[in-house]
Amino acid sequence: MKVRIHRGAHEIGGNCIEIEARDGSRIVLDIGRPLGALRDDHVPLPSISGFDKPNDSLLGLIITHGHQDHWGLVDQVPAHVPLYIGEAANRILNEAAFFSTGAALEPTGFLRHEQAFRLGPFTVTPFLNDHSAYDTYSLLVEADGRRLFYSADLQAHGRKARLFDALLCALRGKVDVLLMEGTTLRENGVPPNGKTERQLEAELADAISAAPGIVLAMYSAQNIDRLVTWFRACRRAGR
Repeated sequence: MKVRIHRGAHEIGGNCIEIEARDGSRIVLDIGRPLGALRDDHVPLPSISGFDKPNDSLLGLIITHGHQDHWGLVDQVPAHVPLYIGEAANRILNEAAFFSTGAALEPTGFLRHEQAFRLGPFTVTPFLNDHSAYDTYSLLVEADGRRLFYSADLQAHGRKARLFDALLCALRGKVDVLLMEGTTLRENGVPPNGKTERQLEAELADAISAAPGIVLAMYSAQNIDRLVTWFRACRRAGR
């Protein structure tokens, strides 16, 4: 396999990775909009053969999750390019399209946890991630006797932290190349001031109990885990 990182190597977000097998077949992982781009800025697609006109060697575009720095340029991708994304992530993006924070997609197929699928010489296995975007996947890509693992966005302190531990067990010793975003990597793991969702739940419950009046919450409406954290905190606080 050959790997080309079009965007995301020198910045956080805007991810786009092209993988080519020995026979010339290719797949693309994510087509993100850079976080530094302003709302009205035009960001061109990376120069990938098959985006400008049909090319049989481009077998598909796989979007790992519903954050714009991973899918934000998808509206510029021609309809002839096969598209794959998580089913729940697709529903969320379709609903959010009304607010310009989503997209109306027509996927060729859906990603499902540990259900491998073939695209020409590529075998792609999605792994559900612990992440603030619901229905996020990392991807194990196999071709030509080699294995590449693309982490996309993942964490180990959310409500689905057990997925991270399971992932480490499933892939230990089975990966040749690791591509990891590493947005907040720290030498000793979680940053000193970091909190797990369960720790945050307990703190919110205390704050809600102590509040004399109405309590207002502000967070991303697409962060389902945080919605669950607030719900459980309210239950604990009896409000």
